[in-house]
Amino acid sequence: MNQQPGLTKKDVKPIKTNVMRQGTMNILFFVLKTKLLKNGEVPILMRVTINGQYDEVRIQRSVPLKQWNAAKGRSTGKGREANELNEHLTELHSLALQKHKELMLEQAYITPRLILKRVFGKDTELRTLLNTMQEEIENMRKVVNIDYSPITINRYVNVLNKLKAAVPRFYGKEDITFFELTTDFIKSFDTFLKTEAGLCRNTIIRYMKCLKRIVNMALAKDVQPKNEQLPQRNSRPVWYKQELDNPRRPPHLRNDHRACQQRAA
Repeated sequence: MNQQPGLTKKDVKPIKTNVMRQGTMNILFFVLKTKLLKNGEVPILMRVTINGQYDEVRIQRSVPLKQWNAAKGRSTGKGREANELNEHLTELHSLALQKHKELMLEQAYITPRLILKRVFGKDTELRTLLNTMQEEIENMRKVVNIDYSPITINRYVNVLNKLKAAVPRFYGKEDITFFELTTDFIKSFDTFLKTEAGLCRNTIIRYMKCLKRIVNMALAKDVQPKNEQLPQRNSRPVWYKQELDNPRRPPHLRNDHRACQQRAA
């Protein structure tokens, strides 16, 4: 089997570290003992943990501290309010398991934050890289020659087409969520642009800037986790920082703008 240049045999395999396997989710209800409310009770929080990563949220319910069983995560009260509270906690627990199962069927990248958002009905849309870039291109076309030039829009189209070719080879599926975007893929994509696409360094830098802008949009909309391995807002992307900061960069990579434009067309 012939390998495509730019993507090694190891790269083509799906990224195993990004798979949230079923049965690794833990749900915990606990109280904030130091946050006494005006009614004299303490607030209850729900924490979801998946593969060592967790997120938590207040469930807008409270309980007297003396009536809380930390081991069971339930109220020990005997009245109607305590029974209703325990029933509500049980419903939240069951709903979280249901949402986890639904995401497994969707083959989505499951995170604690996503589980909590689906449980409480907030921001349930799972945005993907290619779809988000396609939407942005359509928005840019609406203001062509006003906010964006045709050349700029065409550059984003070229980046999208290159990603459509590289993503399936690396991940084994047509599109990915922003949670699945890793520096391993960025490095492989950089090599793909140099070898298969035959682009020069200056053009690759411009393409990576386009990709960085889409990632920053995801950060601004809170659809991508703040992962220290990924480029953050107000920071230069790791994919081309070395090229820009390298004082020993060969002169032919600095002065080949015409060749870049011809090869990127």
